[in-house]
Amino acid sequence: MKAVAKIKPGYGNMSIIELDKPEIKNPDDVLIKVKSIGMCGTDVSIYKWTPTVEKEYHPTLPNIIGHEFAGIVEAVGSTVNGIEVGDHVAVNEHIFCGTCEYCQAGMECICQTRPILGCHIHGGMTEYIVVRRKNCFVLPKNVALFAGALAEPLSVAIHAVERVPVKQDDVVAILGAGTIGLGLALVLKGLGVENYFVLGLEQDKERLAIAKEFGAHPIVLGNDEPLAFIQNITGKKGPNIVYECSGSIEAIKTAIDICRPAGTVGLVGIAGRSSEIDTSRIVFEEKSIVGCRAFYHKTWDKTMRFMRDIGNDAERLITHRLPLDEYEKAFELIQSGKCIKTILEP
Repeated sequence: MKAVAKIKPGYGNMSIIELDKPEIKNPDDVLIKVKSIGMCGTDVSIYKWTPTVEKEYHPTLPNIIGHEFAGIVEAVGSTVNGIEVGDHVAVNEHIFCGTCEYCQAGMECICQTRPILGCHIHGGMTEYIVVRRKNCFVLPKNVALFAGALAEPLSVAIHAVERVPVKQDDVVAILGAGTIGLGLALVLKGLGVENYFVLGLEQDKERLAIAKEFGAHPIVLGNDEPLAFIQNITGKKGPNIVYECSGSIEAIKTAIDICRPAGTVGLVGIAGRSSEIDTSRIVFEEKSIVGCRAFYHKTWDKTMRFMRDIGNDAERLITHRLPLDEYEKAFELIQSGKCIKTILEP
């Protein structure tokens, strides 16, 4: 079978490789024929070999990349229950241990011994993969298989709201109009939040138009002064909740600046480099900063219900569908900013 692998450290160094189709070896294994793979910013970071990826993830190389994927169950191990051959499934890529203090507390995303599919062990940018049963989730019947790869980024968006909960009368700002930011807009729509804003750059106008379709107020940074824009709509109230989803250092600073005193900033995006942040306003105005890392395992149950309830709305996030061997074009698209979510299809 074919797969896309990072061969060695450094910029690029990826290629299509050929290897044997994997087989079920353990009683709780599930063999999946991969049908859709989402291209993620983390994949780009691995491609570029950024300092953050090298320092925080320590990828194992050579390795098949890809951690947003869905497919069709082709075979199951002898103890597998609740999943059958032919089911459409999406996969939580965190192979958490289940026994450490964090896993026992339901915080598997910070398990200190979990390998990650596509980073430390072979991921989903391939034709077949074997994954343990507990990491597989059956997609709702009304979710198209090509959109199943959105389950992972939507879980990130839902987990942000788990970490920084919102009420319907909150004023919420989302910085970043990528898959996570727009996914968060969908989540807030589903929660019935009255006033939420998505902030992006001039080149994000098409993405911001989608945010508006989802019920958000779009703000173009550089054209609109964000705090004044928000206050004008909300009767002089700034946002009491801000989600930073871009990983941009400047956006992180903006998130802290526009947050109302006693408000909360959820950091969802991962910065590609270290930064210096002025903490004085955080102290003087008693603002809270909360890290939002990926998702809990239980988050995925919420994601399946959410995807069922929103129907095909999430498909608006998919702008390109390409065959697996055009992975280089997919990397070019995501780095150009001319796509939202690109899906590779083996």
